[in-house]
Amino acid sequence: MKNVLKGSLLFILFISLLWCLIITFRYPFIGVEVEQNEQHHWIVKTIYETGASVKSDLEVGDRILKVNNQAADRFPTIKNFNSIEQAHRITVLNVNDASVSEIIFDKNTIVVDDVTALLAGLICLSLAILIFLKASISQSARMLAYFFLSAAIIWFSFGAYIREDLIGGYLITTFMMVLQVVFLHFLFVFFKEKGNITLPSKILNFLYTIIIVVALIKLVEFLPSLSFIASPLNVVFTLLFFTIAFLINISFLTYVYLKYCKDKTHFTAIIKSVWVCLIVSFSPLILLSILPQLLTGKVIIDYIYSSLFLLLLPIFFAYLIASNQIFDIGLVLRRFLFSILLGLLPSGLFTGFYALIFYEEIAVKPILFLFLSSLVLVSWILYATEYYTTKMEKFIFPKKYYLQSMLKKVSQRLGSISSFRELKDMILVDITGTLEVFGGAILFKYEDEKIEMVYEGEINITEVERLLHSPALFEHSSYTCLEINHHEEYKSYLILTRKKNNTLLGKEEIQWLKLITTYLAVSLENIHLIRKLTQKLEKFAFNLPTNQEAKEIQWFRKIMFELQEEERVRIASDLHDTTMQDLFFLKRRFVSIAEKYVMSPEDQKQLDSMIEFIEMINVNLRQSCFELSPYLLKDIGLIKTIQTMLDKEEYNCEFDLFFYAESDSMIESTDLQTKTHIFRIIQELLNNAKKHSKASKVSFSLSVRDQLIILKYEDDGVGIESHFKTEKNLGYGESNGIGMEQMNGRVMLLNGTLEIDTSADGVIINICVPLKVNSQIVNS
Repeated sequence: MKNVLKGSLLFILFISLLWCLIITFRYPFIGVEVEQNEQHHWIVKTIYETGASVKSDLEVGDRILKVNNQAADRFPTIKNFNSIEQAHRITVLNVNDASVSEIIFDKNTIVVDDVTALLAGLICLSLAILIFLKASISQSARMLAYFFLSAAIIWFSFGAYIREDLIGGYLITTFMMVLQVVFLHFLFVFFKEKGNITLPSKILNFLYTIIIVVALIKLVEFLPSLSFIASPLNVVFTLLFFTIAFLINISFLTYVYLKYCKDKTHFTAIIKSVWVCLIVSFSPLILLSILPQLLTGKVIIDYIYSSLFLLLLPIFFAYLIASNQIFDIGLVLRRFLFSILLGLLPSGLFTGFYALIFYEEIAVKPILFLFLSSLVLVSWILYATEYYTTKMEKFIFPKKYYLQSMLKKVSQRLGSISSFRELKDMILVDITGTLEVFGGAILFKYEDEKIEMVYEGEINITEVERLLHSPALFEHSSYTCLEINHHEEYKSYLILTRKKNNTLLGKEEIQWLKLITTYLAVSLENIHLIRKLTQKLEKFAFNLPTNQEAKEIQWFRKIMFELQEEERVRIASDLHDTTMQDLFFLKRRFVSIAEKYVMSPEDQKQLDSMIEFIEMINVNLRQSCFELSPYLLKDIGLIKTIQTMLDKEEYNCEFDLFFYAESDSMIESTDLQTKTHIFRIIQELLNNAKKHSKASKVSFSLSVRDQLIILKYEDDGVGIESHFKTEKNLGYGESNGIGMEQMNGRVMLLNGTLEIDTSADGVIINICVPLKVNSQIVNS
């Protein structure tokens, strides 16, 4: 039943508004007020400047004989409202020469008031629909949409109201009362949503009751015998109710502000902003139109112009709610006021030129309207420029938009960079590609004049290093150089070549680069600190105590070795997925060329040699990947993996290589972590033997005795002094190398022992590690 009633009211409202629009477009606004003299003749009393009668020969004092070929005293608008409206033809007796003339009004005549009212109505209706579609979940947004809808009804019925239509008058007077009460209802709901403030709703029920009762009483206007008396009273009551409801809104906001101002929260700022917006929006209408009419019977500014300020408040709230920026209303107001100040000068100049050119035809109201309308238009354009420029930047300023997009992309990537080599793939490639230069480089220059560099594209590294030692690089005609960091320990630079069209970078691109280097400076500083910390950790790891009393820091050794293994796996994966894949496809292309084309024997031989060379590189890389990540440990076990590695290394060794293994099943029963450490120890022993031992025979043996895995290394070389490096001088760019300390650290992590025997020629190293079965250490 409730839905049926609501649907019926909406249908009646729609038909009523349609009727108002028909009246507006069917009849011109004549704007003539008449009065009856002592002879009961109807005389022209007032001619409004905005009406169509201004351009006719009608004058004040003329006698109205007929309207639409109907006697004046029988025409409805003259009888009920003392005005001439809804007419196309008037027969008058001229007051000057007593001649009778007929004035015809074109039904297509549209006055400024009609256009203004219809545009304002369309704006309000559009905003109401937009809020219903976008923010209908919020009850305060729905109430704001009802406020817009009420304003739209007022604007759409305005044309019929000034043409003395009863339905138009009923709608505009009723919804002017509804407008203020709906806004008060909106404030109640809004403060409850945003500030969790619950206020008594009795006053809303009381005001809605008054509106319903008065709306029912107003129906007497449709009785011809009472409309002449009821209509003026209706207007007076509506204006009084509108003013009183406005004062209630202001008093309500003041009460809430005084009650919660001591909290000094963001909510008090909202209340204050709403209060200011309410004053700015409604004060012109009340002070310049409503109160003057109630007190003197005349308005200072016509309703159609003073009521335009009503749009300011709902537009602000619609924008702020839709964009979830309700707490930024102060900023929005300041921006709009600044736009108004900027718009004063062009609006004033335009109005002044207009007045200067048409000074003979100038009236005060058109000049005032021109100035205010141009000021509002320019202010809104200035205010909206930033928003629409941002939205349309992709099409208006594509280069700037692209640079901004890449700036966001680069800044996001900088957060994930932890090593110097990552700068090339994650940053330098994007910079050179975005600016379309031949090449670029990022350089570290240390206090000892040592230079470290990553580069991308075509750039003369030798020339850049030479120029970096002199100030000529910053003024060079072929390079753009920007300093990133300047510290006592190092300096860093970003260097780019000319663009691919052989021009230097422009100002906009250099400005973009300066922003990039601002972010890059932080990232490079982090890389520098990470390197220093890594070096200190490595030195700390090398100097860890080797006795059994150092068990409390065994966790540190474990973490260090786990990090090393993770990095080895990552490097091996990168090599396999990039370089080795590229070599594979390159080899396939050469094989395809060899099969497709007929070549001379020399060319064929040279191509076969290239294919073999590529295959050799691929084999070496595969071996490097295996050494970095010995995946065979899981597949075939420790002993076979060691045997496979030694078989491949035997071809690159200058000595005879032997490997013996006993108790295979027990060795393979140990956990993967122990296997990995034993494999790495054998790798280190073999590498040191190849570099320093100068031996003719090297042997490895692996066995199990008394629940201990025993690894024995033996060679007949030069001895221990030149065999192992026990001191590491780690600098930037140098290898972290695994020496005796690393090997000893692995043994200590496995709770094992390491013994070195140099009594005879060569070296004998015995390493004993507890056998772990099912992750449990079985002690002897």
